[in-house]
Amino acid sequence: MLKYNFLLYLLSPVFLIRLIFYSKKSTGKLSYLSNKLYGGKISKNYSIWIHAASVGEMRIALRISKSLLDKGYQNILITSNTPSSKYIWEGSKLNNVDHHYLPLDFYFTTKRFVKSIAANTLIIIETEIWPNLYRLCKKCNKNIIMVNARFNPPSGFLGLISKNIYKSTLDNVDHIYCKSDKDVKSFLDYTHEKKVSSLGNIKHAIVDDVEDSGRIIDKKYVLLASSHHREEIIVIKEWLKLKSNKLLLVIAPRHPERLGDILSDIPLSGINIAIRSKKEKIRNSTQIYIADTLGEMSNLIKYSEFTLFGGSFVDVGGHSFMEAAVHSKAIIVGPYMYNFVEETEEFLKNNALIMCQKPEMLKNIFDKLFRSKSKRAIFEKNAYELAKSKRAILENYILKIEKHISC
Repeated sequence: MLKYNFLLYLLSPVFLIRLIFYSKKSTGKLSYLSNKLYGGKISKNYSIWIHAASVGEMRIALRISKSLLDKGYQNILITSNTPSSKYIWEGSKLNNVDHHYLPLDFYFTTKRFVKSIAANTLIIIETEIWPNLYRLCKKCNKNIIMVNARFNPPSGFLGLISKNIYKSTLDNVDHIYCKSDKDVKSFLDYTHEKKVSSLGNIKHAIVDDVEDSGRIIDKKYVLLASSHHREEIIVIKEWLKLKSNKLLLVIAPRHPERLGDILSDIPLSGINIAIRSKKEKIRNSTQIYIADTLGEMSNLIKYSEFTLFGGSFVDVGGHSFMEAAVHSKAIIVGPYMYNFVEETEEFLKNNALIMCQKPEMLKNIFDKLFRSKSKRAIFEKNAYELAKSKRAILENYILKIEKHISC
C-alpha cells in the first residue's frame, strides 16, 4: 500500500491537469476542483452509499436508487467522478437521492470523506477499484459490494506490478456480482471464488426507463451512437456513397466535447452539416447532423431507422446496444465488441444483430436494410424479444443488494 500511495502522489500533477480539463466543462468549476482534491465532510446521515464513475454507471445507480426508494429505503448518496455524470443525476430529479463528487484516492482526503459517511454499505457500480477507498471503508466497518462488475486487468509489465495491489484491494470486498461469466473468470485470478458470481448485465433491464419526450428530428435518419475518435469519418465515407438526400446520418459522439476533433476529421467542403449544440436547423440539403448534446440518446435511438454503435469500428471494445434492442431497432456493430462478447454472440446467434467486419461493407449493409423492410423487421423483432427476456435481472440485483444492506 505504501508503494501505491507513493505512486499516487508522484502522479498527482497529471491528475491535477485532468481535473482542470474536466472542470472547464463543469458549471461549478471551483466546487468540482475542491471536492475532487479535498473531499470535505458529508453532514447528512445517509443510509446507502452508491458510487458511479461516469454517465453509464450513473444511469445504473439511479435505477437502483429508484428501486430501493420504492422498497422504503431513504437518504441515498451517489458519488461520481465527472461533471457529465452529475448532469445525469440532476436530470433524474429523484427525491432522497443526493450527489457528491468522490475525491481522488489520496489517503488522508479519502479517510476524512469515508469517516463522514454514516452508511454501512458502499455499492460500487461496474469497475472502480480504489485501494485507499476500499481499505478505509473496511476499517469503518462498511460492507462493500460491486454490482454489474466487469474487469479487464492490465497485461504485460503493468499487470505484473499491479496484481498484488488489486488482490489486496479486492480482499476488502464482501461480494462481486458480475455482468457475465467472462468477468467472473477475470476476477478469479485476483480474489476467492466464493466472493464472485454472475447475475447478468443490469443495463439489459433498465434501458426502457426513459420517458418519451417526443421526436426531436423530423427527417428520417440513421444513428451512429457513442462514436469515438476516427469512427465518424469511417461511417461518413460509406454513408456518402449512398448519394441520398432523403435520409440523414445523425452522429451522437460518446464525448460531446470532441466536436472540434470530429469537424477537423471531416472534409467540410461539399458536405452539408448541422450541429445540435449550435441550434443549427436541419434542411433538405443537410447530410450529417451532429447531436453533440447530453441526455438525448434514448430519443435518438427510438426514432432512428436503425442504429450503429460506436466503440466497435475502432479498438475500444464496443458499447451496450440493448437500448436499441428494447426500441426494436436493427443494430449494426463493428468487429471490436470484446467488452460485450456474450451479448454479441447471443444476438448474432439469434439473427438479432449485424456485425460489419470491414468499414467498406457498410454501404452494402445500408443498401440491404433500406431495400428490404421485411429483412429489417426480422432483426428488429429478434432484438426486441431478446431484450425483453432480460428484464428480471434488475430485481435479482436488488434482492442481493438488500441482503448486504441488512447485514
